[in-house]
Amino acid sequence: MKVEFEVKAFGQDHVADSEDSFKGLEIGRVKVLSKDTTLGELEEYIKRYYEEVKEQYGTQPEQLAAKVTIRATEKEDRVLYLG
Repeated sequence: MKVEFEVKAFGQDHVADSEDSFKGLEIGRVKVLSKDTTLGELEEYIKRYYEEVKEQYGTQPEQLAAKVTIRATEKEDRVLYLG
């Protein structure tokens, strides 16, 4: 099944000549994984992507967020995974 990961980092930034400024960074990754993939395995991918985002962000972001999407539909009372 195709699993989509979105990881975002954001927080306040300091820019000259600006009272308030914010910085954000987002990455998207797609993995084809077995239906037997566990929540723990998904967490390991998220941890890796958190590290990637923090490295690219430059400083420690105020907030990190992750979203995992598994797309599916129903056909003849069966769940079909898309992708």
